[in-house]
Amino acid sequence: MAALQNFDSEIERIGGALTAMRDALGPISALLAETARDLALPDEERLTAGAARLTAEMPERQAVEAAIARLVASLAAEIGICAREFDDREVPTRFETLVGYVSGAAKHRRQQARWRSPAPLYRLAELLRRADLLVGLVRQERDFLIGQRKESEGDLVTFIDHRPEITETLRGEDGSAMTGMDVVGRTEPAIKVFQDFVAGLNARVGTCNILLHKLMTDTENLLILYRVVADAGGRGDAGLKPEFFPHLVPEVERFANGMLTLHGLDRRRDRADQSFAERFPAEAAGEAADADGKQGGFRLPTISGFKLIRPQ
Repeated sequence: MAALQNFDSEIERIGGALTAMRDALGPISALLAETARDLALPDEERLTAGAARLTAEMPERQAVEAAIARLVASLAAEIGICAREFDDREVPTRFETLVGYVSGAAKHRRQQARWRSPAPLYRLAELLRRADLLVGLVRQERDFLIGQRKESEGDLVTFIDHRPEITETLRGEDGSAMTGMDVVGRTEPAIKVFQDFVAGLNARVGTCNILLHKLMTDTENLLILYRVVADAGGRGDAGLKPEFFPHLVPEVERFANGMLTLHGLDRRRDRADQSFAERFPAEAAGEAADADGKQGGFRLPTISGFKLIRPQ
């Protein structure tokens, strides 16, 4: 319960931080839009304030992205632990071993009861709920950033394309209002601030793509593992319905319709893990340590006797 509350409270905290960051982008976005519309350089004081705002926001943005990455890595590690527990399901627990010294039949009954227990599916369903929340959080942020990037890139192109006209305005009709060096001193800082702003949006979109790519491959692993565990316990879909996971409807529908497939999954997972590790090395290392420091990750459980790919 504590882990659930910690996850939910962290999701709420991160969501609030992302909302505040979106609001913080407003002033510099509006300044760029005004510049493109009016074909006039922005007020230097507003430009300086916008540049300072972008610089001040960077550490917070990085901290929030790292916090999301930790949740993603923790989810992957939990899936790995569940996979290995399923692999080791026939290994008796310590208590079952002790019972076996007294009665082999009692030991077998306890093992059978453990294998039939719905607890592993409840745990996997909770992990799927977390995956759904994470996908929704990251996808919402990415969609916002893509929209902002499209708008701001257009404004930046307009500004740069009309720089000669803006320069002529600054120099005045007779060229005496401002020297060439003065014009450069006024235009270049504005261009740099706006280019940095758009580049920052691009970088943030790229980070969201990396997080989503890993989340989706981990979710595929999770759903396949859920199918294996449910089949092993004779529980079918065990109540797993698309409407319970609004951000993973296509993926859960494939599960519900028996269309899960392993085709290309290892390749997609390896690419996603590599990109994630390059962008978030500390968090990726934490995932490996949490899942199994010696093995450094996981693969799907041994599933001989169980059918993953159903006829379509």
